[in-house]
Amino acid sequence: MSQGTGSKENNPQVIDFKEARAHKLEEKRRVTERIFFKHLLSVYSVVGDTSMCPIEFIDVSETGCSFQVPFDPDRPWPTEAKEIPIRIYFSQDTFLEIRVKIQNANPSIENNRRYVRFGCSIDQSVSSYQAYLQFVKFLRMYAEHSHKDTGDVNVFYL
Repeated sequence: MSQGTGSKENNPQVIDFKEARAHKLEEKRRVTERIFFKHLLSVYSVVGDTSMCPIEFIDVSETGCSFQVPFDPDRPWPTEAKEIPIRIYFSQDTFLEIRVKIQNANPSIENNRRYVRFGCSIDQSVSSYQAYLQFVKFLRMYAEHSHKDTGDVNVFYL
C-alpha cells in the first residue's frame, strides 16, 4: 500500500480552516444584516425637500453602504441626486440620519423584480457618523456571536 508524501499531486484539496471560518462568518454576517434590514429597521431617503422614499439596505460598512430601490419608469430615482440623506428608523418615531454620496448605480433583478442598486460612501464629517459606526460594529459582533433559536433550552457558557 503506497502512502502519499503530502504533496499537492497526491492531496489536491487542502482546507484552510481560517479561510473557511472567515467565509462562514461573512456569510452569517450578510444573513444577519438582511434580517435587520428587512424586518427590524425601516430605511428612507429624503428626496427633494418634502418626500421620503423607502429604500432597502443591502450592505453597510464603516466607510460605505449599498442600497436598492424598485425600478419604476414612471417615477425614476432622481438622477441629479449625488449626495442624499438617509434615515435609519429604529422605531416609528426615532431615526439616525446619515449622509451618503452616490458612487455608482447598477440595474439588478431580485425575485423577478427590477431594482436599481446604489453604492455609496458615508460622509464621516456629520455628527451622527459615530453612532452609525457603532451600529455597523454592533451588526458585525452580533452576527459573529448570535445563535439561531432552534427551540432548545440549552444554556451556553462561553
